[in-house]
Amino acid sequence: AGSIVNSSHLPAYQLVKFQVHGIYDPNQDAAKKTAEKFHIPTVFNSLNELILSAEKEPTKVIYDIATPATEISNILKQLPNNSFALVQKPMGETLEQAREIRRL
Repeated sequence: AGSIVNSSHLPAYQLVKFQVHGIYDPNQDAAKKTAEKFHIPTVFNSLNELILSAEKEPTKVIYDIATPATEISNILKQLPNNSFALVQKPMGETLEQAREIRRL
């Protein structure tokens, strides 16, 4: 959970009362610190764990993806069908990558 998540995304979500049910970051220490700071109940150990958890919940889920553009397509392919995703970074480093992300 990087600086933009801590300084902008999560404060904005709190302001409009969005419920954040969990967080995942490959840097588990950063994820734990962010979860504590914003009272997020679950820190997931992997992207797969987060996705499986969300599939079990009856509520609608929005995946907020803040990762390098080169990783976005791979992450989107792993999400359940008809998922909602908010892509926080440029949608690809090339026009071709952006088109693939849009297609997904």
